[in-house]
Amino acid sequence: MADDDRDLAEEESGGSASETSSAATSKIVKILLYVAGGIILVLLVTGISYLVSTTVTESKREKSYDIIAAPPPEPLATFELPPFSKSTADAEPHFIKMTISLAYEASPLMSAELANRRDEIQHIVNVILQGKTVEDLKDKDDMITLSEEIKAHINLRLIAGKIKEVYFKEYLVN
Repeated sequence: MADDDRDLAEEESGGSASETSSAATSKIVKILLYVAGGIILVLLVTGISYLVSTTVTESKREKSYDIIAAPPPEPLATFELPPFSKSTADAEPHFIKMTISLAYEASPLMSAELANRRDEIQHIVNVILQGKTVEDLKDKDDMITLSEEIKAHINLRLIAGKIKEVYFKEYLVN
């Protein structure tokens, strides 16, 4: 009977002593699991970061060792055109004077074709220059654009090869 009274007293007081101690143990276990999970997460992130950084440095090192210095390309052959003197297409014309060399890969066929088409090439350059204004010719970018335009128009006519570069030996816009 004494045992029954004790059980009744424990039930009335809100539970047994073992339930209270197991609830406290359960909270401690949960806290320890969270702490262990956090530690594992930190170790995992650190390990992944280390692996990524070593892989990146190794690939950079491999790339730096793979660089091979190639010799410069052979110089291009050039075809000299006579000097061009034109006026700009502005309302108040300005003076343009330039000397141009056409660069191409050396070939007897290409040299012969350029010599045969000299007058045609001069005409193409004169027509291009005739439509230009001072604004079209004033800075480096405009000079490069003009060079590319001349190269494109001449290459449309050539059969034996193509012009690789247009060199301005003299470029004066006044």
